[in-house]
Amino acid sequence: MGAFRLELINRHNIADPGIGLNEPSGLTLNADGTALYTVSDDTRAIFCMDLEGRVLTSESFFVSVLDLEGLALSADGRRLFAVQEDANAVISVDLASRRELQHRPLAEMSNYGSVEMHFPAEPDNKGLEGITVNTRNGHVFVVKECRPGLLIELDAECRTILSSRLLTQANGFSHPRVGPRRLDFSGLSYDCQRDTLWIASDQGQCLFHYDLKGDLVLQRLDLLLKPEGKSKRVRKAEGIAVDSERGRVYVVSDRDAELYVFQLHG
Repeated sequence: MGAFRLELINRHNIADPGIGLNEPSGLTLNADGTALYTVSDDTRAIFCMDLEGRVLTSESFFVSVLDLEGLALSADGRRLFAVQEDANAVISVDLASRRELQHRPLAEMSNYGSVEMHFPAEPDNKGLEGITVNTRNGHVFVVKECRPGLLIELDAECRTILSSRLLTQANGFSHPRVGPRRLDFSGLSYDCQRDTLWIASDQGQCLFHYDLKGDLVLQRLDLLLKPEGKSKRVRKAEGIAVDSERGRVYVVSDRDAELYVFQLHG
């Protein structure tokens, strides 16, 4: 797999305090790639917006839980999955009825014993941050933020933990400016064309392109902005959605409430 390059082609301010869109964290494309869903961890809502970041009120809706972080669309496009960091739980919502179908903590899933040692009894606010769906087999991936960074694979119904792997220097998760204890993982997006994952890091202000089969980082790409901006890189990149067919990468910043659109070259 060749090297990729990211080019910022658009940035949009998406903050909307009137509807509670203050700290966008999760991000996922809709089924046909024409709109994005996002969450703000301080608001009980799932927001839908067009690719320019304009909120589509009729497609947005309220949910019963706060503290949602990551977002992902199911393989059939009918459900949205979200992670709740406090409870280390996966929530699923039926898009047609907007009904919440399940709220299942990792601790209630089969095989939890295989990852339990990485989740302290007293939550340390370093829980689940990102979620994505392998559209080839429907499996759900969630990522634990840090201490340690951990990628967990679930079955399509989020009832069973199928596998897990640590994200460390050993498999290529390293950064020249951020030490291994500070490097974190804040967002996930499955690449259906390449059968790989794109993993965002808030501290690293970058993306890792990760090969699942080889358990290896293929490339680290910095989330560089145009030099005239105040910040040279995306600050607090918390949500990522990759449209591999169109060569687009969408990233939201929790701190600046902006949507960045990158062209993926390569």
